[in-house]
Amino acid sequence: MGFKGRFLNVYFFITFITFFFVAVYALNTVSAEDVANSCIACHSKPGFRITNKKIYNYFLDWELSVHAREGVTCADCHRGNPDRTDKEEAHGKDIKQLLSPVEYEQISLMCGRCHKANAENYKKTRHYKILIKTGRLHPTPTCINCHGSINTSIPKPDTLTNICSHCHNAVTENHPEIPSLASYLVERLSFINSYYSHLKSKGLLEKSPDFSKAVDNELLGLAQLWHTLELDKIQEKTLNIRSMMLKKGKELRQAE
Repeated sequence: MGFKGRFLNVYFFITFITFFFVAVYALNTVSAEDVANSCIACHSKPGFRITNKKIYNYFLDWELSVHAREGVTCADCHRGNPDRTDKEEAHGKDIKQLLSPVEYEQISLMCGRCHKANAENYKKTRHYKILIKTGRLHPTPTCINCHGSINTSIPKPDTLTNICSHCHNAVTENHPEIPSLASYLVERLSFINSYYSHLKSKGLLEKSPDFSKAVDNELLGLAQLWHTLELDKIQEKTLNIRSMMLKKGKELRQAE
């Protein structure tokens, strides 16, 4: 290797080392201007892409989430002190304490602080009773299994099939029909949401505000009913909502 090659190698090495220490320093310091929420100010720094990609991805998930839009930030779930600019003061003496509120067995309690009706319905289920009795020794679905943890969403049919089939399958003979039924009901819900958006985009619901309000109430009730995990009742309710929307859509188009 010639002098030029050795020079370039040394140059790139020095550049990398400089960038690394600058990134590490940036991750551990928060400016006074960012003190409004030091969690966000610190964890959003691109240097985490190198030093702790997992933490940086958590920030990206949060940034795109409904939680971000509603002003729910790290400290609302993990605690800590978002008013402190020093890393140790923000995290507390034991960083493990930031994880305890979101331990597997605590998830439904944490989510229930905001989603009270859904959490109360979930607490009535056999799944919750198993969760309280056995915890992670016999893991049963809780909020994050279906919805994700930070950037939450309605579960996709395939996702729900995979979740349910862990316990409900031909081998266990524990109601093996449940995964396919749950998957189908999510698809029906997707149809309802899609058709509702279609009616809205056509301006048809503006002609019938009472109907629009009635559908909103039905969908709110359906969201709460889903968290009881009583698939027979969910099936009946989704069928009724689907039928009433198709009927109204037909009436509105004929009146045009």
